[in-house]
Amino acid sequence: MSANPFNDFMGSIDEMTIAKKTTLLFLIMVVGMLFIGSFAHMSINRIKDNFDILYTKRMLPTIRLENLKDIYTVNILDTIRDIEKGSISAKEGQVVIALAQDLIKIELQEYKNSLGIDESDWLIKLARSWGLMHESRQPYYKTKEDDILTSKIEQKIHTIDGILLKMFSYFETRQGLKAIETLQNELYPSVYSINIDLTGLINLNLDGAKEGYARTAKVYDNTFEWIVVATLGTIAFAALLAIVLLQNIRLLHARLAKMVDAKTQELQQLNRDLELKVQYEVEQSRQKDQIMFRQSRLASMGEMIGNIAHQWRQPLNAIVLIIQSFQMKRMAGLELSDEFIDKQVNEGIQLASLMSRTIDDFRNFFKPNHSEEDFSVKETVLYSLKLIQEYYAKSGIEIFLNCSNDIQISGYPNEFSQVVMNLLSNAKDALEEKEIEEKLIEVVITKEANNAVISVIDNGGGISEEVQDRMFEPYFTTKHKASGTGIGLYMSKQIIEKQMKGSISGTNITYIFQNGKRYEKCAILTILVPLKKKEEK
Repeated sequence: MSANPFNDFMGSIDEMTIAKKTTLLFLIMVVGMLFIGSFAHMSINRIKDNFDILYTKRMLPTIRLENLKDIYTVNILDTIRDIEKGSISAKEGQVVIALAQDLIKIELQEYKNSLGIDESDWLIKLARSWGLMHESRQPYYKTKEDDILTSKIEQKIHTIDGILLKMFSYFETRQGLKAIETLQNELYPSVYSINIDLTGLINLNLDGAKEGYARTAKVYDNTFEWIVVATLGTIAFAALLAIVLLQNIRLLHARLAKMVDAKTQELQQLNRDLELKVQYEVEQSRQKDQIMFRQSRLASMGEMIGNIAHQWRQPLNAIVLIIQSFQMKRMAGLELSDEFIDKQVNEGIQLASLMSRTIDDFRNFFKPNHSEEDFSVKETVLYSLKLIQEYYAKSGIEIFLNCSNDIQISGYPNEFSQVVMNLLSNAKDALEEKEIEEKLIEVVITKEANNAVISVIDNGGGISEEVQDRMFEPYFTTKHKASGTGIGLYMSKQIIEKQMKGSISGTNITYIFQNGKRYEKCAILTILVPLKKKEEK
């Protein structure tokens, strides 16, 4: 029992990969469309060729035969009648008839030429052009009826030409009666006779035109049928292959769905692990930032304790002198009057109050703000300068404040004050490292667009290129490990950017300080903080 070829074919398709099946489907559709397009193009050419033959071999010759009838009827017979009536002279009529005879020769020759057009099918002509078929040696127009009617018409044209020649010779010899007799007995019957033959030839051409129309209609019908068959065949085969391909895609989709489910579960587990790891790392980073912030606060606190010690030294010395004044009075045997005691006590109380205010100022400096508030940039900077000015003066550092107009911003004033202290401390360290006779720091407060700009400038020789790229990194410092932690500028950047939505940067400039001194390379650290809405307006 022989195997089923269709089952074998479908089995071979099933064994193909999806890529090969898709390629085969695409090729089938392309080949089918090319076949349909080629067949349609060929059929359109055949229809066009049949139409051209129908027009040039049947319609144009018919028009030329009608022209011949009109020439004999209008140009010749009407001219003869005018001569007969005496409307025109015989000589004038002879000129008109001579022109008509020339037109008759031209129209007849054009008609005979049109009969030589090849009526073969377009495919046969294409095969002949490619050398696949030989040219037919028989004329395309040699049909029996065409030959008979054409020969009769040519003979009658010669007969009519002879009659006209004879008639005009009579007119020239002044034999008018003979000329009229020839016209009535010979010319009129001959013209009527040739018109009958021309009508027969016209009918013959019309019959040929009907046959050509039938051939064109048949070509059109065959073309439509073949295109429908080819289209249906292509669609059927492509649909069959598409069904097979769709089944394979469904099977593959089911396998892929299982794989995707397994991978999804793995990814979900991985995401859960990553979330736990991210939470752990975030918590570690937060704790690290808190430690660094505490270190920065402790470093500032150590510096502030030095400032407190410096500011307390003079009041303490004064209090010691007041206490010693009582002892000196007693040892000298002098009387301790009420006036003296009141004076010394008041001075001691004033000194103690001054020391208490100093402690309050430093305590407020380290007190964190729990909510945003509006504050004056100038007052906050002056507060910071008040805490350190005497301590910096001891190191020979002169500080200038350049602020023509006060500016209000929103944020955390104590944290902002700490940032200013960090920038001033950074400038102080740079100045103490360099052997400069005159150490200068200037704080400039301006407004630029919608930002408050606070710049800290020092004449410590500027910032090197290596330091500029890393100066705000944590634990980066140019000082010895015993004297620097490298977290001051890092924490300043965190406070300005995260808490106050601003920015901080550092670079070098040429600057003229308020004392008129010009320095070519000065370090400038600039803070930009958004203004309050009222300030923006």
